[in-house]
Parts: sequence; structure tokens; C-alpha cells
Amino acid sequence: LPAFTPTDNPSLPAPEPDSSSARVGKAMHRLLEWGDLSFHAAGRVEREFGLNPDQLLEAQTKAQRIKTGAGAWAWDLAAIAWQGNEVELTHQGETHRLDRLVQRKDGAHQGHWWVLDYKTAAHPERQAGLVEKMKTYKSALAAIYPDAVVKAAFLTADGAVIEVA
Repeated sequence: LPAFTPTDNPSLPAPEPDSSSARVGKAMHRLLEWGDLSFHAAGRVEREFGLNPDQLLEAQTKAQRIKTGAGAWAWDLAAIAWQGNEVELTHQGETHRLDRLVQRKDGAHQGHWWVLDYKTAAHPERQAGLVEKMKTYKSALAAIYPDAVVKAAFLTADGAVIEVA
């Protein structure tokens, strides 16, 4: 028997195709997930997300700004003791996926955990739903590491780090 997929059922609506900006955002996330901004990686995300050259350049530029901006320490092996991309946590019965989770090992930040969320929007801190989501991520991690300092921040496509209190 052939595998059943939701699109095989005519009574279910077909999924909406992603908008151009959504595909660019997903491509940006993928490049950061891989930690690879090379030509080869760019070609892979171009095909995966069906990007045209301008969209690919936009995704690459945004990923580059995040990785080299004010949050560049999150990829600096001299600053971090542990790192993970697309980390899954379960908290209060819900599974959450963190864009990047790092534990710092440098200076006054030694031992601090950071939940980092990539955003294409310049001001994600103005969106209550996003802020609440980050607070949930912090709570989930604090439940795992109750004696550790847990911080959270948005890393924006303009290179900013916006800490969530």
C-alpha cells in the first residue's frame, strides 16, 4: 500500500506554501543551525527552501550579521563551555525547541546558560508572545539547572543581542 499523507485526503486543506520572508527566515535559521555560511551550505539552503539569488543573499546576510554581531561570543570556543543547536527541552508537558543553547566559561559569565533565539525582526522584544516564549524557555532550563544562572536573548538579523529579563 502507498504511504498516506494528509494531502492524499481531499477533505483536508492543502498546507499553505511559505511566504518569501518565511523561506528566507528558515534558510537563515538552517545556516545558523549548521554553523556554516559557506558557498556549499548556501547552495543547500537555496535548494531546500526554493530561494532565488536575492533571497539567498538576504538569508546569508542575516545569518552573517547574527553570527558576527554583538552575539558573536555564542560561537567563540574561548567563551563557551557547551553549545547546542535546535536543542529540545520538555517543560510542563510541552516540548520546546531552542535555536541555540550555550554555557559560558569566560570571566564573570562563567557557568551561565544562555538561551538564544534567532529573529529576523528588528524588535522581537516588542512582541509579547515572543517574550513569553523566551521566559518559558528560561524556566525550562532553570528547572534542569536550578543552581545556575540562566539568561535568554534574541539575536536579531541586524546583529543585536536583546536580553529578555
